[in-house]
Amino acid sequence: MPTDALEGWDERQAPTLANSSLLAFIGGFMDGFTYVGHGHVFANAMTGNVVLLGVYGVAKSWQQSFRHLPPIITFIIGVSAARAMLLPHVRKVLRLPYVSIVLVEIFIVAVVCVLPNQTPDFWITTSIAFAASIQVETFRTVNGHSFNSTFTTGNLRSLSEGLFDWIFQHNVDEARSKARDFAVICLAFFLGAVCGGTSTSYFGNRAIGIDLVLLVVLVIRLWPRLQLPDLTSHPP
Repeated sequence: MPTDALEGWDERQAPTLANSSLLAFIGGFMDGFTYVGHGHVFANAMTGNVVLLGVYGVAKSWQQSFRHLPPIITFIIGVSAARAMLLPHVRKVLRLPYVSIVLVEIFIVAVVCVLPNQTPDFWITTSIAFAASIQVETFRTVNGHSFNSTFTTGNLRSLSEGLFDWIFQHNVDEARSKARDFAVICLAFFLGAVCGGTSTSYFGNRAIGIDLVLLVVLVIRLWPRLQLPDLTSHPP
C-alpha cells in the first residue's frame, strides 16, 4: 500500500452498507438457529441470556438457568480473542486480521454444520456464541456510524435517531442516510432471524450452512478492502 494511502486509513471503516447488512443477516440467522434448534438459548443476544439466567435462577429452575451461562462466558472469551488478534504485534503475523477473524468464524460454522442433530446443545450454543462474539467485536462501523451485527437494540436506536433528525433537524441528507442505513441493517437482522429459525426447524444443524455460504461471500467481498499496510515500516 502506498505511503500516502496510509494517512487516515482505518480498517474499521471497511464494511460498506452491503457488507454490514450481510453481517447483520448472518447475526440474526445465528440467533434464530440456536433459539429454535438448541434449547431457546440466544447465540448473540447476551441481554436475553442474562435475563433468563436470572429469571430461571429466581424460580430455582437451575437446569434451565445454567444453560444460559456457558454462552455468556464464551462470548466474553470470544471478545478477548478478537481483540488479541487485532493487537499490533499479532497484526504483523496475520497480515489480514479482519479476514482471519471471518475465516475462524467460517471454520466454527462449518464444524457446527456437520455435527449430528443429537449433539448436546452446550457444544452448539457455545461455539456459535464464540463466532458471534468475534464478529461483533471486529466489525463495528458502517458509513461512520457504530453498529452491531449480532444484536439489534443499538441499531434500532440509531434508526430512531436518524428518523427523528430527518424530520425535525436541519441536516436532512445526513439524517436520511443514517435512517436508510439502519433501516436496511435492522431489516437484514430480522430476515436473518426468520430464515434461521425457519430453516433450522426443517434441516436441523445443516441449516447453518446458509450462514457458511454467506461468510464465504463476505470474505470474497472483504479481501481487497482489508489489505493491511506493512506494519513493520508504518506502525498504526
